[in-house]
Amino acid sequence: MKPTIDSILQNQLHKLQAEVLISAYTDSMPGWIEQRSEPDFFRFCYCEKGKAWLDIGEEKYIIQPGTLYFLPAGTLQSFGTDGAEPFGRYWCHFRLELGDVQVINSLQLPRFIYVEERHKIKALFTKLVECQQMRTMTRELRLKAILLELLAIYLDQSHAQRETLHESGVEIKWNEVLAYIEANLHMNIQVEELAKFAFLHPNYFITSFKSIMGCSPIQYVTNRRIALAKQLLMETDLPVSTVAKQVGMQNHYLSRLFKRYTGITPVQYRRIGKHNGSIRLQSANATIEEENS
Repeated sequence: MKPTIDSILQNQLHKLQAEVLISAYTDSMPGWIEQRSEPDFFRFCYCEKGKAWLDIGEEKYIIQPGTLYFLPAGTLQSFGTDGAEPFGRYWCHFRLELGDVQVINSLQLPRFIYVEERHKIKALFTKLVECQQMRTMTRELRLKAILLELLAIYLDQSHAQRETLHESGVEIKWNEVLAYIEANLHMNIQVEELAKFAFLHPNYFITSFKSIMGCSPIQYVTNRRIALAKQLLMETDLPVSTVAKQVGMQNHYLSRLFKRYTGITPVQYRRIGKHNGSIRLQSANATIEEENS
């Protein structure tokens, strides 16, 4: 997995907007069938007990306990019980923004995963159903948070094929742009230079970059410089002035920008980080001593 591809997808997922439409737990008796439909929403279906069959597109599956299915919008789907036992499942219907649908589709997710922590998935669905009954101003926030947690678990466990961003040419183009930024954070990076790597006019490059990364090229460069400054402050004893030089900034500008981004100065950040690291080390040593005693 290339770090640059991870960077693109991390930014895309960071912007993801999801809305829970409805969720519930349902028991269906033997003989139950849901005829062919093509919903314009996404579905999660977690099998708690029994079995069912699923036809989606040209594919056929047997849904068994401990499996979590992710069913994309716009696909022809049919369901039915399989066997003589009731089919019990938690389910959720939700929508994604159009741009997010394209991102999810690019990940080429599998239809289902075998759940590693069943109690956790069950607890999330139970909480989802409970929150749906709430009448507080935070209801939608709570529903969205639980849905995003389910999506995150699905992404982590499905080992998505994330390197297929539609066109290999597009992948190579943005790899080169982001790699150039990483290698030249200490330099004065111009948008015109970056646009050359993408073979785009600077104006179109800015628009295209923002649609993929979620921020302008200049903002991205600044974010990466702050991230590198944090790393150098934690991992080295370089003076702040040297750190500033290595991230392409004047000392006073780094201090001002760093405080604007984090709320503290570079010196304070280093002091707090070193102190917390020392505490973690002492705690780890104490744990080892207890285990050996």
